[in-house]
Amino acid sequence: MTNNVPDQAVRVLKQFRVIFRAVKEHYRKVEKATGLSGSHIWALTIIEENPGIRPGELTDRLAVHQSTASNLVRNLVAEGFVIRDRSIDAARAFELVATPKAKDLLAKVPGPKIGVLVQALAEMPIGSIQSLEGHLDHLIAKMGHTGEMPATALMPLADM
Repeated sequence: MTNNVPDQAVRVLKQFRVIFRAVKEHYRKVEKATGLSGSHIWALTIIEENPGIRPGELTDRLAVHQSTASNLVRNLVAEGFVIRDRSIDAARAFELVATPKAKDLLAKVPGPKIGVLVQALAEMPIGSIQSLEGHLDHLIAKMGHTGEMPATALMPLADM
């Protein structure tokens, strides 16, 4: 292989830069407006839209490691944005509920509350998402990550 990088590869690299910059700028705006990270706002948004959500389901919806979700919830509870209620169905289970303070804070969030990248991906046609997923899997494999996704796949972009 030569050191010459094809023009198209350079254009794609520039596209990744635009994406990463947009993500960083959005999270910076969110933090400036609310004092909370983008990860906290996304978690709070999910909790507010799904009163009584259980921590495990929140973890799945955020696509993060369980310990990351636990830390987010712990911080949101400590700041008075979330109440952790015991589940009526299972004595050991908790349900999460947003407080009025959370609703007030979320009204100040520059949209989209779930983040610009997640929102953009959610709005893409299913065929495009499937194609993108396949191409990104191939790219990740070319970069030496085969098999299971690395732990970094479960880290919020706002925290990278």
